[in-house]
Amino acid sequence: MNEPDARIAYQAGELFHEHGITATGVEALSRAAGISKRTLYERFGSKDGLIAAAFDVRDVPVFELYTKPAELAATPREQLKQLFAELEASIRAPEFRGCPFTSASSELADPSHPAHPIIRRHKERLRRWLLGRARAAGAADPAKLSRQLMIVFDGALVQSLVQRNARPARDARELAVALIDAALGPD
Repeated sequence: MNEPDARIAYQAGELFHEHGITATGVEALSRAAGISKRTLYERFGSKDGLIAAAFDVRDVPVFELYTKPAELAATPREQLKQLFAELEASIRAPEFRGCPFTSASSELADPSHPAHPIIRRHKERLRRWLLGRARAAGAADPAKLSRQLMIVFDGALVQSLVQRNARPARDARELAVALIDAALGPD
């Protein structure tokens, strides 16, 4: 995707996350992008094409929001724990609105929507990151630990949004640490 289209798609993703996909019409999207609706359709084919592009360009930046700071920790075990500290910090931020990928998945009821493979790829990217760290840390069953941590991670995002507070993120961090320590043994 060329840079101007990527910028448009990223802006659209911001609008979708702020207002919802269904509530964000093509008129608002074209106005925010500073282009006509016709040009929007020419570049993306349809609103569904723009939705897919919006999640495609946000995939890596959202993934790195948590993983890049966590990778600064000294050991794989500490990186796993730091990921949940980063999650808690992001949930505490005033601009927290949940996970754009989880929100989109629940809003896009049609399983054949072109955004669904991108959403799954995003979630799988994080699970593979967790798996790599669990393996490197010496977990007896790294696949199981990565699946458990993925559930805790996503659960914290959803529950913090639903409850409108950071308590689930704090609980998730504590639960993740307990799972990590149980899977890896004492420090």
